[in-house]
Amino acid sequence: MRTGVVAVAVASCATLLSACGSAPAPAAAPGAGPLSSPTSHAPGTAATDLASCTIYLYGHAARAEISGGGSSNPAGECRSLAASLSQGGDFWTTQTVSVKGALPVVCATQKNGLVVVVRDSNAQIFGQSVCSELLQDGWVEDSLVERSAQQLDQQAAQASAQATARAADQSTAKKALAGLQSSNRAFTNAKSVRGDLTTALKDLAQLRKDAKGGNGDDCYNVEAVVGYDAEAVVGYDVTSTASYDVDQEQQSIKDLRSNITDLKDAQAALTADGLPTLPGASAAITTAEAYITTAIATTNKAIDDLNATMKTAYSIANTLGTGSCANSGPGEAPEGLSHIS
Repeated sequence: MRTGVVAVAVASCATLLSACGSAPAPAAAPGAGPLSSPTSHAPGTAATDLASCTIYLYGHAARAEISGGGSSNPAGECRSLAASLSQGGDFWTTQTVSVKGALPVVCATQKNGLVVVVRDSNAQIFGQSVCSELLQDGWVEDSLVERSAQQLDQQAAQASAQATARAADQSTAKKALAGLQSSNRAFTNAKSVRGDLTTALKDLAQLRKDAKGGNGDDCYNVEAVVGYDAEAVVGYDVTSTASYDVDQEQQSIKDLRSNITDLKDAQAALTADGLPTLPGASAAITTAEAYITTAIATTNKAIDDLNATMKTAYSIANTLGTGSCANSGPGEAPEGLSHIS
C-alpha cells in the first residue's frame, strides 16, 4: 500500500460542499467508466441544483466531495467515481475517513457539469497523481474553482488562527487575574518590617535597663553589655534583620506592580480581540494599587522608626561611660535603612 495523505474535494465554484452519508462502496470493477453528469455548466460558474456526496481513499485521509448539476443519484455518482479512481490500484470507498486539519488544494477540474477539487498534504505526490488521471480522462482544469477553494481555505485558516489567539488571550487574562487576586490576598502591609520595629524597640528597652549599671567593673558594663546591646542586638535588628525584610517588601511591591501590568496588558488584548474584559479585573487592579501605596507608606514609617531606634541605642552606649570609661562606647552608628518606593 502506498503511503501519504490525499484528499480530493469536489465543489461548486463558490464553495466546497459538505460530505453526504453513503453506504460503503464495493471494490473497484475493472473497466469501470469515468463519472459523468446529466447536466453541464460552464467552467468557472456555479450550478445551483448541485447534489453532493463524498468518497475516500481507503487506508489514507483521501476524500472526494462530488457535486453535479441536476443529479438525483449522488450515491451512484460517488460509487462510479470511486470505481474509476480505483482502477489505478487504490481503493476508493464511501466509508468516512476523518482528516485532522485542512489539506491544501492541488488542482480543480471540471467535466460534464461536475467539479473536482483535489487536495493533498506534504509533497502532494498522490494529489498530483489524481490530477493527472482526471486530466487524462478528459477533465478540464478550472482555475477559478481552484482560487475559490484556496480563498476558502485561507479564510478558514485565518478564522481558526483568530479563534486560537482569542482563546490564548482569554487564558492569559484569567491567569493574570488569578495571580493578582492571589497577591492581594497575601497582602500583609509590611508585617515583617513592623515586627522588626517591635523587636528593636524591645531590645532598646533592655539596653536602657542595662545602662543603669553605669561603668561596671573595668568598664565592663559600658563595653561588653550596653555597647554590645547597641551594636550586636539593636544594630543587628536594623542593619541585618530589618534590612532583609525591607528588601523583601520592595520585591513584593515590584512583583505586585508586574502582576498589575500583566493584567492590564491581558485586558487590552481582550479588548483588541473584541472580547469583554474579565469581571473583577478592574477591582483587583484598584485594590492592588491601593495596597502598594499603603505598603510603601507603612514600610517607610517603620524604616524611620528603626533608624531612630538604632541611633538612640548607640547614643546611650556612647555617652554612658564616665571617667576612665569615657569614650568606651561602640562609636558612630551605622548608616540607616533607605526608603522604598
